[in-house]
Amino acid sequence: MLSENDLIGSWRLAAHYYLDDDGSTSEGPMGDQADGLLIYHEDGYMAASLMRTNLSTTTNGTLPPPYLGSRDDYLGYAGRWHVRDDTVVHEVIIGSHHRVVRTEQARQAQVGEAGLRLTRRLDGPHDYVVMDWRRARGVAS
Repeated sequence: MLSENDLIGSWRLAAHYYLDDDGSTSEGPMGDQADGLLIYHEDGYMAASLMRTNLSTTTNGTLPPPYLGSRDDYLGYAGRWHVRDDTVVHEVIIGSHHRVVRTEQARQAQVGEAGLRLTRRLDGPHDYVVMDWRRARGVAS
């Protein structure tokens, strides 16, 4: 069973990608070189930041599709957090995109030796979006 103690601390994004029910994966909404930082504090507050590091274009030369309804290459939000069963729930207080403010962002969470995996079911062309995180230690890269 997932506990809040499993999550407390700082996490650095290792991978961000789409996953489909057939097991296939594809580049996630922030590109294949996305970077991010996720912080869960023991006082119940959290902060999440994700950014695109490469401004690649699609095969037809256009910019990638917007993430959360914005052409921005950055997504950040902060608020309260708690664990419910095997799900971590982010109660968004402030954010870079208005559509996430005052919402609950729920993610299935798995913690293991490799780190933290957060998964969210989608209603679009892909079945899931997955974020793999590793404990942030030492000097930032």
